This record gives sequence, structure tokens and C-alpha cells, in this order.
Amino acid sequence: MARLPKLERGDRIAYAARFLRDTGLFTGGAGERRGTFLAYDDAFSPGYARVTWDDFEARADSLADRYGADYVDDARANGQTVFGGNIAKVGSARFACNDI
Repeated sequence: MARLPKLERGDRIAYAARFLRDTGLFTGGAGERRGTFLAYDDAFSPGYARVTWDDFEARADSLADRYGADYVDDARANGQTVFGGNIAKVGSARFACNDI
């Protein structure tokens, strides 16, 4: 499994620069997306994290159409699930991708 960043509840996070580069997402809105780290969700999905994204409410209707109202309700209560290896603390080396 990928090495997961050390994050604490309340840390401001974004997608890691390497993830954006490797998936071709440097253009578009993914690189600007920010959120708050809640916790790693190891009991339910090892390696995954729960995140409250700043733009969640703007996307809630689209997410409900795609995944159902129960998904949106869970995401509001517990945060959305994202693979921990794809996120980074804002301002960290993973965020800036200094290792390239």
C-alpha cells in the first residue's frame, strides 16, 4: 500500500501534486480543491480518509443525482472518502511536489 501522509484532524488538505500530475489533473478545478481532514477510515476502508471538502455543498445536488441522497447524507455527517495517498497537507512537500 502507498505510504500515507501523517495528518491530524483539522489539517487543511488538497490533492497531492504528484497525484494531480500523474492523473493529468493540473488543469481544471481539482488542483484548487481544498478541504479539512477528519480521520483515516481504517475500520471501514483501510488507507482511505474522510475529508470535508470546502466545495461540497456546491456539488451536493450533482452527487445526489449520481450516487443517491443517502451518499450525500453520509458525506455531510462524516465527510467524503478519498484515498489517503492522494491527499496532502497544504504547504507540505507532498503538496508542492518538491521531489520531482
